[in-house]
Amino acid sequence: MRIGILGSGEVGRHLAAGFMVSGHQVKIGTRNPAKLAGWLQSAGNDASVGSFSEAAQFGELVALCTKWTGTENALSLAGKHHFAGKAVIDATNPLLFESEGQPPTLALGYPDSAGATIQKWLPESMVVKAFNMVPAHYMDKPLLQEGKPDLFIAGNDAAAKKTVSGIAEAWGWAVTDIGGIDQSYLLEAIAMLWIRYGFLNNHWTHAFKLLRK
Repeated sequence: MRIGILGSGEVGRHLAAGFMVSGHQVKIGTRNPAKLAGWLQSAGNDASVGSFSEAAQFGELVALCTKWTGTENALSLAGKHHFAGKAVIDATNPLLFESEGQPPTLALGYPDSAGATIQKWLPESMVVKAFNMVPAHYMDKPLLQEGKPDLFIAGNDAAAKKTVSGIAEAWGWAVTDIGGIDQSYLLEAIAMLWIRYGFLNNHWTHAFKLLRK
């Protein structure tokens, strides 16, 4: 597939690497394409860089990897019509960083969530909440010392969730579907648990596993 990525930080670049290893073409959209010149030189022939609008238009599937405070503006710059009829991976978390050296808080909470809000902003798209509860550096390489972690996803469209699950499983994730996009608040709360554990223990290479009997 052609994958459009909105956001040029670590999340966007790590997801791009995973997509390209899986054989997809990627275009990263950013406000400042020039800052990715070095990345582009080393990324290979399946990578390209452009504006938010160009990335959204390019992608058959689009991944949102922006900071929450800039997400709505990024979608507006991209042109919401460019997302119509497409699966959209929402990897964002609605984080507020209010005190230096302290864990962030959530800008949205139950029953609201970033995932459900993005689905309202993009009513003609199939939003799938995924990859928000893990750090960028092993989104595409999730095999940890103690085994394979679980990736929880949420979304309203079964076909879109199947597509996202297939991508994640190819990278090594065990995927668990927890229901509609309205359940995104649970995934965002799990992200906060991940962050809280990291701050308390100065440990940033952990993930969650759902154990079954």
